[in-house]
Amino acid sequence: MNSLQLLQHVNPNLKLYDVRDAAFAPYGRVLSVGNEALFAAIRRTEIPAEGNRYVASDPSLEELDAIHAIARTVYGGMPVQAGFCNGRGFTLNAEEYHKCSEVNCTTTGLVLLLALPEHIRSRSLDSRDVVGFFLPPETVVEIHPRVLHFAPCRIRPEGFNCLVVLEHGTNEPLDAVDPTLPGEDALLWMRNKWLLCHPDSPQAQKGAFVGISGENIQLNLP
Repeated sequence: MNSLQLLQHVNPNLKLYDVRDAAFAPYGRVLSVGNEALFAAIRRTEIPAEGNRYVASDPSLEELDAIHAIARTVYGGMPVQAGFCNGRGFTLNAEEYHKCSEVNCTTTGLVLLLALPEHIRSRSLDSRDVVGFFLPPETVVEIHPRVLHFAPCRIRPEGFNCLVVLEHGTNEPLDAVDPTLPGEDALLWMRNKWLLCHPDSPQAQKGAFVGISGENIQLNLP
């Protein structure tokens, strides 16, 4: 069995597809902008021994021709930031969305847990609507605006690395957050970042809006 088939075998209750499958089309698209310089730079980013680490802006990534091509092709020449989210996480915990695309790439392979914006009903997401997508090594994808996502899940004990490209300023701190506000404003957690979390998550303990019901999905390793 290949990597995806092994993951499907040990996670029978989670819908799992490859990003190159037609099922990915509502969530994003595969891009042809990757090159060895980009992949080598991603490999050089460190995977922490525990948990996940997010770096919004890494100059060694932002100077690459591939990132300039992404800025032009995906963001229409808007300023972007290129960083990474690396780690050993395997639990859903939360889902976020941006009102711009997000570009991801990995050299380790990983699984993205995604949901569509129409699955949010009355500021609530049922985790049964979350779908897993296997991102193979050296594959670049664009996640469409408003598609729900969060930190990737590892597919091996050694963890994952993941390029994260976003419009400049995304995920910077706000002056204040208020989950008691009406409507979508209650979900705004950082700049250009709207967040719903599971009640059992670390994000809930930090005061983020609790808006995910059902199982807090955990991805099993083959």
